[in-house]
Amino acid sequence: MYLKLVLATLLLAFCAVVLSAYARLADAGLGCTNWPSCYEENALKERQPPQPGAARDHTSWQWKLHSQVVQLLGLLAIAVCGLAWKKRKALRQSPLLPTLLLGLMVFMAAFGIWAFAHLPRPIIVLVHLAGGVAMLMLLTWIALRQLAAADAVYPSAMQKWRGAVRFGIALLLAEIMLGGWASSNFAALACTGLPLCQGALLPAMDFSYSFAPYGLPLSAERLTAIHWMHRAGALLAVAYLGWLSFKIMAVHGLHNIGKVLLCLIAVQLALGIANVLLDLPLPVAAAHNAAAMLLLVALVTLSFRLRKT
Repeated sequence: MYLKLVLATLLLAFCAVVLSAYARLADAGLGCTNWPSCYEENALKERQPPQPGAARDHTSWQWKLHSQVVQLLGLLAIAVCGLAWKKRKALRQSPLLPTLLLGLMVFMAAFGIWAFAHLPRPIIVLVHLAGGVAMLMLLTWIALRQLAAADAVYPSAMQKWRGAVRFGIALLLAEIMLGGWASSNFAALACTGLPLCQGALLPAMDFSYSFAPYGLPLSAERLTAIHWMHRAGALLAVAYLGWLSFKIMAVHGLHNIGKVLLCLIAVQLALGIANVLLDLPLPVAAAHNAAAMLLLVALVTLSFRLRKT
């Protein structure tokens, strides 16, 4: 019962993160009829002071569906935490992680109520993205503790690759945050060529940034810097995680998860390239976010397999 509840909550958390990205991208203008003009218009609108009494428009079907999913996710998180405490002796596990999950849900709800009236869009996006990713990681770890043990991994291999996998997770998390930063600042069109950006390996860039909630849109050089950092981070992540996947495939008991990692990296790279070549179609951009979450789950699973027992 508890395992099924955790798995259902994990699946719903994944859907909530992907739906959030889909709603954010649609809200920014991806998929609109007059692309890319609508994207530029929305970027300009986002930097303007709101009219008195006006609120951010979250009335689209994407946001409504996301809100319903998050509400259901909150109820399931309460149930997971409650069962973890009630059956802690039978489960033989500390209810700490389920309690942290519920606390994170409460924080995200309170932050969402307060932040939309006080903080600029990029900060809100990053905090919500970080919260969604943290929930996904917590639920993955909770679920793995309940699943049957997999093939044994040699202690020497565990010690050798544990740090490398943790570094890979940190690298992927940084790249996910960079992607959210680029998306929330409307920097998707700053570099439309591939592999060069504006015809150069190092185009004109300005790495300064203003956190003022309203004002003029970011300059082309600042948008280019944001986009370029996301691209550079992607290349670094693909190179490191690709190398790690090949190494993990050679470890006894980890061959299959190594293959899964390599496949997910290839899919994520292909989706990233398609986003540039096809001018950011909304389904491809949303799939790019979903693949990143699946890759993160796979890395957390690998880290769990290499944990100290």
